Formats: sequence, C-alpha cells, structure tokens
Amino acid sequence: ADIITDNYNTTAAAAATTTTTTFIDNLQKLPAATDAWFMFIGTSFFMMEGSITLLVPLQEAVYRKEDREKFPMLNQIVTSWIVVFYIAFSVVCCAAFGDQIQTALTASLTGVVATITQLAYSIAVILTFPLQAFPAMEVACQVIGINQHTAQDNNSFVFRRNLFATIVTCGLGVIAVVSIDYLGNVVSILGSLFGIPLALVFPPIMHNRLVKDSSTQRRITNYLVMVVGFFAMGLTSYGTITSWDKGAEDS
Repeated sequence: ADIITDNYNTTAAAAATTTTTTFIDNLQKLPAATDAWFMFIGTSFFMMEGSITLLVPLQEAVYRKEDREKFPMLNQIVTSWIVVFYIAFSVVCCAAFGDQIQTALTASLTGVVATITQLAYSIAVILTFPLQAFPAMEVACQVIGINQHTAQDNNSFVFRRNLFATIVTCGLGVIAVVSIDYLGNVVSILGSLFGIPLALVFPPIMHNRLVKDSSTQRRITNYLVMVVGFFAMGLTSYGTITSWDKGAEDS
C-alpha cells in the first residue's frame, strides 16, 4: 500500500511539474507580434463596440445631475479594468493552450465538460440572436421601406418583415459556413470597417456639428481624431484582407 501511495504521489507531482513547466514555456514563447497582428486592432475595436454605443444612453439614464457628472470618470475606471481583465485572460489562455488555441476559446477545450460548455454556449447564441439582430433589422426595414405605418395592413407588414429577416438570417448563415475557418478575420474586418468609425470618426463629427460654441483647439482636435480614425480604418482593413490566409485555423 505504501509503495502504491508513493507511486501515486510521485506521478501526481510529476504531472503537476509538467503542467507548470508547459504553462511557463508557452508563456515565454508567446511572440511579441505575428504576421497577422493587424487583426488585433480591428478585433480590439470590435470588442469595445458595444460599450461605445451605450455610453450616451447610460449617462442619460443617471437620475441625479451630480452623479451624471461623475459618469465619465467612472466609465474610464470601469473600461480600464475591463481592458486589464481582457489582457490577463488572453495571456493566460495563450499560455495554457499554446499554439493549439482557437479564436473561439470553447473550441480549444476537450472532454465532457467542454462539450457541455460548447452546447450551452451554442444555445445561448441561438436564443440571444433575435435580440442582437433586432436593432439592425429595424433600421434595415426602415431603409428599404418595410414600415408598419406605410403598410396596407398588419399582415402584409409582418409577412414582408419576416421574409426579409429570413433572407438576412440565411445570408448570415451562408457567410458563417464559408468563413468558418476565418472567424478571427471576420471579427477583425467588422471591427475595422464599423467599430473604428463608431469610436473615432462619428463622435468628433457629431461634436463639431452639435456644439457650435466649442473652442478652436477642440474642433481641430476633433478633426485630427477623425483623420486618425479614417487612416486606422483603411490601414487595418487593408492589413486584414492582405493577411487573410495567415489568420486561418485548422478545421
């Protein structure tokens, strides 16, 4: 019994040492930059896209004026900690999985627990997709003239809207199948084309248009930020497209 216990302890200690060594080795082998590092910029803006669009509604939702004035500093603190968490989380995952890490982290997991996690995540995506698509679908319907107020009857409006939603959903499904091995590229190009303008281009334009009495220095700064946004959008989009094959993953 003592021999079996000693062997078990020795095996467990060796496995723990190997795991620790592998983790440290992977951490030390992390490259400072890769050939597809342009994808990181677009992905970063895509990652923060949701918080950018919610800034104004959240600030306006604060009840007391004195608390509303504290919102910018609070937002900076919260956003900074979110960025710190993202960096730490990504470094730990890259060190744990090494070269085998996938863009969708759940695809890097193995075992029964991993399968359950992947299934739960898939169900969550399916059930939340209608909520995510609703705002964009409403805007698209307004643009192409599918409007409840202009429809002859409610049944006609519902049929046309459902038909349009079905076509869009099927189109997104086709895109997903075609680009299944290029998820990182798709996220990056979306962040480059839409996330960067949303963060660096539109806010300066709206500020200069709405705040007529702003100082000359502030208006010039807004124009400079806008130029940087256009430059970053073009550069990261070009970099992502030209390095498209480098972001491919093994099926």
